[in-house]
Amino acid sequence: MAPRCRHKRRQHRVTRLLDEEFLGAIDRASEDHDIIAACVCRNEIDRLQSWLAHYRAIGVGCFAVIDNGSDDGTHEYLAAQPDVILTRTTASFAAANCGMDWINAVRARISRRIWLLYTDADEQIVYRGWPERPLADLCREAESEGANTIFAFMLDMYPDGPVESGQPEEGRDLTEIAPLFDSEYHFRLRPVKPWRHPDGWVEVVGGPRVRLMSSLQREAKSSWRTYWLRGQSDRVLPRVPRRFLPLALRALPTQMPVLAKYPLVRTQTPVHYAHNHVVFGGNVFRESAVLLHFKFLADFAARVHREVERGEHYNGGAEYVLYADMIRRNKGMDLRYPGSVQFRGADQLIEMGLIRDLTDFGEYPIPANAA
Repeated sequence: MAPRCRHKRRQHRVTRLLDEEFLGAIDRASEDHDIIAACVCRNEIDRLQSWLAHYRAIGVGCFAVIDNGSDDGTHEYLAAQPDVILTRTTASFAAANCGMDWINAVRARISRRIWLLYTDADEQIVYRGWPERPLADLCREAESEGANTIFAFMLDMYPDGPVESGQPEEGRDLTEIAPLFDSEYHFRLRPVKPWRHPDGWVEVVGGPRVRLMSSLQREAKSSWRTYWLRGQSDRVLPRVPRRFLPLALRALPTQMPVLAKYPLVRTQTPVHYAHNHVVFGGNVFRESAVLLHFKFLADFAARVHREVERGEHYNGGAEYVLYADMIRRNKGMDLRYPGSVQFRGADQLIEMGLIRDLTDFGEYPIPANAA
């Protein structure tokens, strides 16, 4: 069966699992909103106030949130927000393609041609002209150039002190709690086998997770052979019993976190999510954005251990097992290093080449059959 047919069958099955009232409310809201933000979240009470404030400030007026079994007050907080359309499910996050089947169901249910903004609750988009420029203006520019998706990468933010010092406080923006980020990132086309035509996918290498798991220099030089070897983990890990997962990860090549994302997609166009980091059918806008990524706050260690136990993330939570090992090896984890810089805004990210013109890597927008 062709991949597109499999996608449609899976999407139909997952749509039936989501509340029809929820999906219908989103579709009706699309009549009044040119951008709808969508999010799958679980126990994000410490981040949601800042997340909502960030997107409201740039003109987003409607949020569609799938609460995946929160028990920390997340659901109650969201239910009290007048601009949030909310549903709750305790279904398996892993079985829903790590939530992407739910997001695709939302995307497919919107009958008007609008922009769907998909981010996690710990991700805040920054782009040229932010925060004065409304997000809708960026979307209109992308649309005018024939694009139906916008590329961004996760810029890991961390406190000016040990990670455990990054305690969110009501009314404080997360950029005040975790104001630092790594200054060294490397953009490149994803390596492909020499007998294959380059596929046009841009990837970004760097950040504190790469520093602690490998090194920027090593990862920037990795070839298609490195990717092939690491890719074998995807064949092995799903067959490994969860209690043996740490042993298997020590024996297999370490996969680095993928930073690339496509947070904005145009509905009623061919673009859809294959998984969290890849879209199919996408005409990618020529300029990138950044997602400030607030993973490294005071609750990092507790969240890691909880997700290792749940095993609901990709490959049974393999990445979280690696984080748990990282925490063990770095007591009182402090991510600062000589290249740490304090976040000042979009102009700073442009000067550093972190918001950049992607035409350096080929012709944009990438045609749909290439993405």
